[in-house]
Amino acid sequence: MTIENEKALITREAPPRRTKPPQRRRRPTDYLFTGARAQLFKEAIEDYPDARRDDLALMRKYLDPQPGEHVLGFGEGSGYFCRAIAEAVGPTGKYIITEPSPELFCNVPQEVLDLPHVFTEITAVEDIEFPEASFDKAWACGAFHHCPNQTEAISRIFRALKPGGTMVLFDVFQGTPLARHFDASVARYCVTGHEAKFMSEEFAHTLCFLAGFDESKVRIEEVPHRFCFDSEWDMGTFIYKMHAMIRPPGTPEEQIARTLTSLKEHLAVERQGETCVLHFDQKALIATK
Repeated sequence: MTIENEKALITREAPPRRTKPPQRRRRPTDYLFTGARAQLFKEAIEDYPDARRDDLALMRKYLDPQPGEHVLGFGEGSGYFCRAIAEAVGPTGKYIITEPSPELFCNVPQEVLDLPHVFTEITAVEDIEFPEASFDKAWACGAFHHCPNQTEAISRIFRALKPGGTMVLFDVFQGTPLARHFDASVARYCVTGHEAKFMSEEFAHTLCFLAGFDESKVRIEEVPHRFCFDSEWDMGTFIYKMHAMIRPPGTPEEQIARTLTSLKEHLAVERQGETCVLHFDQKALIATK
C-alpha cells in the first residue's frame, strides 16, 4: 500500500458500501482465528449476547471515546465494541477497525461498516502503517497477547497517536489467575493451542519506554472483569466455545464439563442473586503520548 493510499484511508469522506471485509493487506497470520476456532468464537458471542454485559461500561470508562475523535481499534474482529465506539465518535470523528483474521472480521455488523466515518483494514497491529499523528486514541481488548512482535506493535501505535493521544490495552498479565487458566487449560484444550505472550507489568512498561512514551504517563490498573450467565452450564458452554476447547476426544457435553471444571480450578465463580458470575479479571495498560 502506498503512502497516498494510506492517507486516503484516513481522509476520504465516504467509503463504498461493503458486503464483505476488505482485502487491502493480507498475509499468513499467527493469530489463529480460522476454521473451528473462528466459528465457535462467533457462536459464543451470538449464543450468549448478555454474557459480556459489563464490557461496554469498562470500555467507556477507560477508552472514553468522544465525538469527533479519531480512534484506532485493533484485534476487534469480534465486533462487540464496534457499534458503541462508532456511535460515540459520531460522523465528525473517524473509527478505524483492524483485525488480522478475515473470518473473525465477518462478525463486525454490516450497519457499522456502512457508516461513512468507519474504515477497515485486514492487518495485524504490528503491520499497521498509518500516517504519523493520525489518532486520538488506540485500543484493544484481550487481543494483544496474540501479537507475535509486541515491541514493533507498540512502536507503531505510538507513531500513529497524536501528541496527547492515549493507548488503552485490556489484556491478560503474567502471574494472574487468568493467565494460569489460559496456560493450564486453554493452551491444553483449544483446537489451535494458545501459545500467547502475556506481558509482565515490568515488560509492559519497557515496551512503552522503547516506543517513546514518557514513563510518567504510563500506568497499569486492575480491571475487575466479569462474565455473567443464567447457569454454570451456560458459563462452561460459553468459554468452551469462545476458546474452542475441543482438542481432546469426547462428546461436546463431556468437553463442556471439562471446561467448567477447569474454570472452577483457576478462577472465582459465584452466584449473585439469579446470576452466575465468572471473574475474568484483566489489567489495563494506559499510556499517553
